[in-house]
Amino acid sequence: MSIHNYIERELIRKNRGIYFRRGRWLIHVLFILIFWFANMIEMIESLSQITLAKALLVIALTTPFLIFFYIYCLYLIPYCFKLNRYRRFWTILLLMAATFPLLDLVLKTWAHPRLPALSTIYDTHHPVVSLSRSYFSFINGFIGFACLLYFMELLEGISTHKETAVNQDQKLATELHLLKTRMNPTFMVRSLDGIIGLTEQQDEHAPESVVGFSDVLRYRLYRSKERLVTLEEELAQLSNLMRLHNVLPGQENTCSLETEGDITNARIVPLSLINIAEPLLSTFRPGGSWSLLMYLLLEEKEIQVAVELSTDGEDQVTAETQRIHEDLQRLLYSGLNFTVEKEQNTFSLRTCIPIFRNSIASS
Repeated sequence: MSIHNYIERELIRKNRGIYFRRGRWLIHVLFILIFWFANMIEMIESLSQITLAKALLVIALTTPFLIFFYIYCLYLIPYCFKLNRYRRFWTILLLMAATFPLLDLVLKTWAHPRLPALSTIYDTHHPVVSLSRSYFSFINGFIGFACLLYFMELLEGISTHKETAVNQDQKLATELHLLKTRMNPTFMVRSLDGIIGLTEQQDEHAPESVVGFSDVLRYRLYRSKERLVTLEEELAQLSNLMRLHNVLPGQENTCSLETEGDITNARIVPLSLINIAEPLLSTFRPGGSWSLLMYLLLEEKEIQVAVELSTDGEDQVTAETQRIHEDLQRLLYSGLNFTVEKEQNTFSLRTCIPIFRNSIASS
């Protein structure tokens, strides 16, 4: 199936029954009942003369108009007009508009002996006048029902807008959750391999590494669902990340974390700091010249983050810093000051992470 046919099929599926979804068929029923009642009042001289036979006859006389309208509603609009088949739409519509009023006039002329009130509406001695009135009646009825369709189109537009907004919110929430729970595969594989190496060597840091790595994974899995976490908890997991890196074979003491300032009652968006450190730690290359210093200055409303990374893997660092920038923008929902400078094999990253304190954090 070609993409054109697929799109056309989806459009037809979406437009099919658009005016009857979500209980809108009740509006059609109400309009038809009002239409029948109005015709009964017009075709029967008084309400006291209404009988079952006359009521059924009036309903039968309105059938041509209802057939005309629902062909327009169920076929011409969804299958012709909304699929840009304008020539077919106007051809069928004009043919129907020319023939159905004639059929309506023939039926009402036939029913005239049974419904004498029709004589005041359709003068059989003046067929041109009668035909004009038939067309006029059709046009009036069509305008009324077309207004009904327009009202339903507005409802559908509002409904579609709400669905789009909900779907967009769900999409953003899913992307954000994926961003928070995603761990860099390179860092994860290297960490697992390193922990296995420590265990095989029966290194004293092996148990601590397993616990620290588990804590970081658990933090990503469970605390990522929170809107805010305590800064103390985020820093604890960031320290776990740094310690894990520093005890793995071949990576000993190649990175450090320094903090300055008060963390009391401070909260931040979870993983804001970890999503800066982890991608940069994944740029480590065994046997090369690599070091990382992460400095955090904790102020009243924000954390000033400064990172100095020495490495010869320029392309990888550039890609990771770009991803860090994009991830932080999605995490923090705000404009972000983010700069990266390079001098020889040293990269300097500067950014700010907002801090929420006391009532601000809980609001």
